[in-house]
Amino acid sequence: MKSTVVNILETKKSYNIYVGSDFIQDRIAYYLERDSFFVLDAKVASLYRNIIPQDSKRVFLFQGGEKNKTLLSTEKILTFLKNNGALRDSTLVSIGGGITGDTAAFAASLYMRGIKLVQVPTTLLAMVDSSVGGKTGVNLKGIKNNIGTFYQPSEVLIDSYFLNSLTNKEYLNGFAEAIKIAAVQDEEYFDYLEDNISYILARKKHVMENLILKACQLKASVVEQDEKESGIRKLLNFGHTVAHGIESDSAYKVHHGYAVAMGMVYESMYALKHGYTDEKTFNKIKDLLVKLGYPVAYKPKNMENMLAISKDKKACKEGIALAVAGKNMQGVIINNVKPKEIIDLF
Repeated sequence: MKSTVVNILETKKSYNIYVGSDFIQDRIAYYLERDSFFVLDAKVASLYRNIIPQDSKRVFLFQGGEKNKTLLSTEKILTFLKNNGALRDSTLVSIGGGITGDTAAFAASLYMRGIKLVQVPTTLLAMVDSSVGGKTGVNLKGIKNNIGTFYQPSEVLIDSYFLNSLTNKEYLNGFAEAIKIAAVQDEEYFDYLEDNISYILARKKHVMENLILKACQLKASVVEQDEKESGIRKLLNFGHTVAHGIESDSAYKVHHGYAVAMGMVYESMYALKHGYTDEKTFNKIKDLLVKLGYPVAYKPKNMENMLAISKDKKACKEGIALAVAGKNMQGVIINNVKPKEIIDLF
């Protein structure tokens, strides 16, 4: 098993991220013995009955999907904790993908003003991105992650064993986030992804564990400096501004990672047009996405829906803070971008 440490400077808090294989059953048993509570994705529960707790008083089954990433779902988790005697020193263990993790973490941050949280991501998207960094949140009236908190977990447990049950679509849905973080932080890591495409698509264990650990380390290095996203952490939003418009316009039929892939292309088009990046960087990003089979163009159904980006949590009165991959994969934040300038690219 490999690990890395996240040191949050602002709150002087540290926690470990563990990456390995076939260790999760022992860790779940550990938390069961300590009367912890679990928010468990229903699909994961059906696939992994041998390692998942079955005690109904300790387990809240969560139905995944953007439609359930809501305040109502949060209230149900909070009620579950209250009705089953959770206390201020209790631990909530989230087992599932990004939607499960975001919603459970939001509930943990609110219950009795915050109880311990353990993240067990079961999708590649959650492993390389959403389980690390402390962002929690739910959607409000179609606006993605419009309500949330910053709340760091006590630890993150990443077991590559869970990758075996992902469909190809789910797998690529997560891999887009690894491409994103490489594109704004580390050209050498980006090249590693390019050089290992065949191993990545074959889900070779040693490559995936290295890939996941590196993505976590890169994200941790940003979060450590800027927990509340007031500066450098905005770089991690590369592709996400346009992605949120695409997700809204498609009524979330376009999955998050695929929307991010297209978002990276459109936002790179903007960066190229305005001189923030060069053709070499633009082409490297687009070519890798094409090789992996991502769509790189989107036809909006309703331009008004695309304007969801103007209500994005990264927006302010002057415009949007747009993160892009600059020359040589050095991230750049462009402030006060008008939503119409982005929409006009479609």
